[in-house]
Amino acid sequence: MKDEYKATAKLLSTVVFLLLFKQLLSQSNTKDSIDRLIAQKPNKLEQLQSMNLAAEQLADKNTILAAQYALEALTIAEKDNLHQEKGKALNNLAWIKYRNGDFTAAFDYSTKALKWNERNQFLPELAASYRCMASVFNSQGNTNKSIEFFKKDLGLHTKLNNDKSIGRALNNLTFTFYRGKLLDSALIYSNKALAFNKALQDPYLLSFAYRNAGDLALEKDQTDSAKFYFKLSEQFALKANSIQLQLTALYRVGRILNEEKKYSASIPYLEKALTLGINMGAKSETALIYQLLATAYEGIGQYQKAFTVQKQASILNDSLYQQKSRTKLAEMQAKFEAEKKESEINQLKKEKAQQLDNNQKKTIVNILLIVTVFVVIIMLIVIARKNKYKSATNLVLESQKQTLEETVLLKDKIFSIVSHDLRSPIASLNAVLPMLDPSSMDHDTYTQLKNDLTKQVQNLNYVLDNLLIWSRSQMNGIISVHKQRLNLNLQASYSVDLLSGLAQQKQIEVTNDIDPSLHIVADSQHMDIIIRNILLNAVKFTPEKGQIHLYTEQTNQAIVLHIQDSGVGMNPDQINRLFQLKTHFTTLGTQKEKGTGLGLLICAEYATANQWQIQVNSQIGKGSIFSIIFPNQTNEQEKHS
Repeated sequence: MKDEYKATAKLLSTVVFLLLFKQLLSQSNTKDSIDRLIAQKPNKLEQLQSMNLAAEQLADKNTILAAQYALEALTIAEKDNLHQEKGKALNNLAWIKYRNGDFTAAFDYSTKALKWNERNQFLPELAASYRCMASVFNSQGNTNKSIEFFKKDLGLHTKLNNDKSIGRALNNLTFTFYRGKLLDSALIYSNKALAFNKALQDPYLLSFAYRNAGDLALEKDQTDSAKFYFKLSEQFALKANSIQLQLTALYRVGRILNEEKKYSASIPYLEKALTLGINMGAKSETALIYQLLATAYEGIGQYQKAFTVQKQASILNDSLYQQKSRTKLAEMQAKFEAEKKESEINQLKKEKAQQLDNNQKKTIVNILLIVTVFVVIIMLIVIARKNKYKSATNLVLESQKQTLEETVLLKDKIFSIVSHDLRSPIASLNAVLPMLDPSSMDHDTYTQLKNDLTKQVQNLNYVLDNLLIWSRSQMNGIISVHKQRLNLNLQASYSVDLLSGLAQQKQIEVTNDIDPSLHIVADSQHMDIIIRNILLNAVKFTPEKGQIHLYTEQTNQAIVLHIQDSGVGMNPDQINRLFQLKTHFTTLGTQKEKGTGLGLLICAEYATANQWQIQVNSQIGKGSIFSIIFPNQTNEQEKHS
């Protein structure tokens, strides 16, 4: 929690600093003041973030200083592997070169930024890369490509829910449609941009939107409306401290006044725009303003000034022409590379066809080799199968040996039960029954002897039942399970009633607290066998006046039937031996009751056949709890309901 708090505090600190840095930066554009702000940050990452922010903020104010910070940020980001800041630095350089009129360099940096941010999925930076690429295409008159990338910019910023960038993208699309003479679309996007940006009340975006509205009004010869919009654009540009938007709005007003022959009125707008253009380093706009000023000076008869500014316009235009030529050259090189790649693909196709032809000639030789290898493989398979058959025979013999051992154990167990657990009580009955004459003994002795013989016969009956059930399952298996929907309380009560006589003889209280609403899907005979044997065990090992308690619990996963007694209990070793044929045992009950030890073996086998589980918890002297777990049977109950 402490680490999360520290991380959150650090993030908030960074955000607050960047906001303050942005505000201070808008107030001062000098390198010394910006360097002092950057130096205040304690680590390299935050200093790098500040450099990128400075470059971004200066891009439309001082392109020379902006480029210095962007290049320095790029160098540090590449050196220290700060990938996201590298993407921001590439975007900043692309935008600065675009503002400076160096479209070749702008295209180069835009391409690098786009590839880098797309590969690393830096989505905000990728959206900015789309905007840079679209602007470069727009400067080259490629309207379709420009619209394509501006729409990608709009879509991604809509996905990122960045309102300011959405407003900017709407402005850019308006401007692009206008430049491409698609005036209906330009008007639609202009209305969207104005409405959206008015709601945001962002001065930069409103300045851009009003400038676009002025361009469209001028296209319809609505000069008064155009001047109104351009002056609004300048006002909001001043609030946003955007030199680029100020100068573009100013020279547009000056151009309209020139066309209206109001040269004296146009000169203040154009001279102010010229100063801003020179300070910003915006070559394209500055060249245009020089030409407009030349026209205005000539209009008022100041020919010397007109000649001077016209000369400056020519110098800048020559420089821009060279840059545009390099851009065209770059486009031609890109086209050449594409054609070269296509040629290489065609050559590869020819080589592949030749290779296929050669492969066909080799096919016959390969087939002969395959046939030879196939014959060898068959021989190896025959040898391997002989070895495998020998191994399989050994496994079968081992399995048969194990089965035989288990059968012998089973036989010995059955004979042990028949000879000991059945022979002894039958011999006892045979000796006592002739003596059972009411006339030759008193009533109490007769009653006691009768009760003892009754218990012995009942026990003998249970032993025979278990022996027959278990022997049949061992020889034939549990052939089938006949499932039906059973009431758990009612089903258990059958076994409770059947054993009530034995329980009463030991004054054991049997309580059935099974939830009457619970139903399960099961084989009723199997259920009776399991409950009866567990209850019989509980009666056998519970002393006189003890308790046996049947109850249930229900979870999302299962219904659990618990049979709890207050008997002698078992230790962990005895519990582990309960359900194993090789380790099973039998113990005399609290009144010397005998048993075969088969009851719990039968319970285990029938529980497995029905996919139930039996768990045992017990402590010496504290009794035992046998739990029968019926898995969640919602689907089964629906089938049988």
